Amino acid sequence: MNLFCEKTVTNSAKQHNDYRQLIYATYVSQKTGKGGQLHSQSEYKQWAAAARHRLKGWLPTDLSTPVLDMGCGAGYFLYLLDQLGYTDLTGVDLSLEQVTLAKEWCSRAKIIHGDIREFLAQNTEIFGLIAGFDIIEHFRKDEILPLLSLISQALRPGGRLILQTPNAESPWMGSIAYLDFTHEWFFTPSSLSDMLRLVGLTGFQARATGPYVHGLKSFVRVVFWNLLRFVLTLWCLAETGSRGSGIYSRVFVATVVKG
Repeated sequence: MNLFCEKTVTNSAKQHNDYRQLIYATYVSQKTGKGGQLHSQSEYKQWAAAARHRLKGWLPTDLSTPVLDMGCGAGYFLYLLDQLGYTDLTGVDLSLEQVTLAKEWCSRAKIIHGDIREFLAQNTEIFGLIAGFDIIEHFRKDEILPLLSLISQALRPGGRLILQTPNAESPWMGSIAYLDFTHEWFFTPSSLSDMLRLVGLTGFQARATGPYVHGLKSFVRVVFWNLLRFVLTLWCLAETGSRGSGIYSRVFVATVVKG
């Protein structure tokens, strides 16, 4: 291979390795360019209401607890915490477009544009709560354990980690897992628990993110959802003799605590 070809291959490989950065750079504008809309207050409020239901009992009782939102995106979780009265909020995201939105909607939070791994490495035993909504699936297998180790180091003793990620145990997981080209790896509740235990994070709990009752339409959805869950549980029992995790929603939320 001549020198020109070697340089071309090398440059091509570098571009391939940077595909995540290339996509993150236009994370918002790509979607709005396809006819999408910028985030509205009603969307933030709707997300916050669902999160309060799903995270019940997991948020700190002390409103001054330092909280870190990894891959904070447009700031949905920070918006919720700000509305609840939390005062020490930090968000980190690799997408400058997302950071700009988060700063607009969460003006009292400290929003940082950067790599979450670099930020975690510089902050040891600082946070009482670290959250990561739809972030861990963006890391390759060889990156996940080092990331979880950094998270464990950044948590105070007794601090809590909350994660949301696509559910590999759901029959419909593919519709979420393959929606984003930067998704790398997926977990079942059981496999995520195993990985977290390896870095000293225990007390694993997982919850589905299916519909919840907040009106007549949602009540009907919950009825049908519970019916589907019953059928899926029977399917799992018939095939394996076990009901598995019993969590079948396309994404799930989980929490662990640092001992």
